[in-house]
Amino acid sequence: MGLWLPNLEYLNLGSNQLVGSFPMSISNASRLRVLNMSHNYISGSIPDTLGNLRNLEMLNLEANNLTSSGMGFLSSLTNYPALELLSFGDNELISGELPGSLGNLSSTLQIFFAARCNIRGSIPDSVGELINLVSLDLSANNLSGDIPRSLEQLRYLEYFNVSFNRLDGKILDGWSFGNWKNIANLDFSGNNFSGAMPDRICDLNSGLRYLGLNDNQLEGALPLSLINCTDLVILNVAKNRLSDTFPHWLGALPKLRVLVLSSNRFHGSIQDSIATSFFTKLQMLDLSSNAFTGLLPTNFFHNLKALSEVVEYEYDNYRYSVNVTIRGLELPFTITVAIPVFTCIDLSNNGFHGEIPEAVGELSMLLALNLSHNSLTGPIPTSFGDLAALESLDLSFNKLSGSIPSQLTSLTFLEVLRFQNNNLVGHIPRGKQFETFENKSYAGNLDLCGFPLSKECSNGEGSETEKHDQVNGKGMAFIWKVVLMGYGSGLVFGISMAYVVFTTGRPWWLVRMIERDLKEKIRSWIPKKKRN
Repeated sequence: MGLWLPNLEYLNLGSNQLVGSFPMSISNASRLRVLNMSHNYISGSIPDTLGNLRNLEMLNLEANNLTSSGMGFLSSLTNYPALELLSFGDNELISGELPGSLGNLSSTLQIFFAARCNIRGSIPDSVGELINLVSLDLSANNLSGDIPRSLEQLRYLEYFNVSFNRLDGKILDGWSFGNWKNIANLDFSGNNFSGAMPDRICDLNSGLRYLGLNDNQLEGALPLSLINCTDLVILNVAKNRLSDTFPHWLGALPKLRVLVLSSNRFHGSIQDSIATSFFTKLQMLDLSSNAFTGLLPTNFFHNLKALSEVVEYEYDNYRYSVNVTIRGLELPFTITVAIPVFTCIDLSNNGFHGEIPEAVGELSMLLALNLSHNSLTGPIPTSFGDLAALESLDLSFNKLSGSIPSQLTSLTFLEVLRFQNNNLVGHIPRGKQFETFENKSYAGNLDLCGFPLSKECSNGEGSETEKHDQVNGKGMAFIWKVVLMGYGSGLVFGISMAYVVFTTGRPWWLVRMIERDLKEKIRSWIPKKKRN
């Protein structure tokens, strides 16, 4: 299309269904200050002639089908005297290296989003010259090498994401973090970082809220300096080689809601005589695939107040994405720190033994519980009937005995049930969600009978089950109320850049970056509810 509007200052074509190549004539709008063409189907190359737009303050081309080979267009932007937001991520076929010099951008650029666009090579020292940078996202590219020490001087930085590249070496080795006083999000996940975890991230008691170190090759113990991260909301160190006992001391962090330690070499018991106030805000706990042993401590579950009652939280503008795998669900689930987060406990693939505490049944806000692949014995607690919000329950591959409590038929949100390979006996309860589960939910329990199994129950088996429920259970009648505030989305920064925001009053381009993936994962993970 032709475009010759020499006085045009603002052009917002984002989130439409535009197709075709990038309109070259836009380069003639010499007074243009804001250009948004994101979330369309625009293809072809990004023209180098965008460098003619010397008054540009915001350029957002993310989430299109742009196929530029090389980063020549970026070199053409380096002389912009006013550019403060630059976003061209989510264009999968852009390739090339970041330029060694970023010119005038070093004194103006505040938000740089270049995720998922096949950038290769190393992170150049020139990125450290972007002295006013607030947000830097280079995630999901083909970057290699280490993180240059020059980035230490980015004193206004709040959001830093280099996840899922091919970076290596030790993470921020020798850094003092003296300038990173505003950092709230650090994501190093999905790389080849090795050695110990950085020990001085929270030396300055920064407002760090998210720390992602998962999917690397880190070794050693968790640094005790993490206790200084008093604003920490999410800590994810899954899939490393960390070797340590259970970090009870993290329970003193007043805002910690998500703790993911899975697939490491943590060991020993999680029992301890700790203060009753510990872990009171925790809403997601994943200790799966470690070497933990011992009993499941009753007091530990009593402490999880955020899972047993509706907790009022002060609204948190910072929301971050974290990937966890609930093993019973077989799919990764992307969450954000909203209120509440996706609530779950995964203690699977460890060496826990003994009985399951009745206190677990007090966690009425819990959505997923996975205790599979341990050596747990005794009955399934009848208190599980009080887990009113539960959607997934996996107790498979243990040594549980006794009958299945009829109280579990009250769990009307239950979508996933796995009891296989235990020593359960008697009649399988009927009614409500239990009518929807198939044979495989009960496989490997030779003395179970009744629907959906082909083995029929004798009258004696049924009556014994009923007697057991009357003696040990509370019955099926109880009153519950669950307030679910939805699966929140978005990532919002406290950046006072009013002209960068369009009509919504927030940097929605960052919100949608997470929101899009989240909605698709939710649709694929949770099927339509079945209720009788």
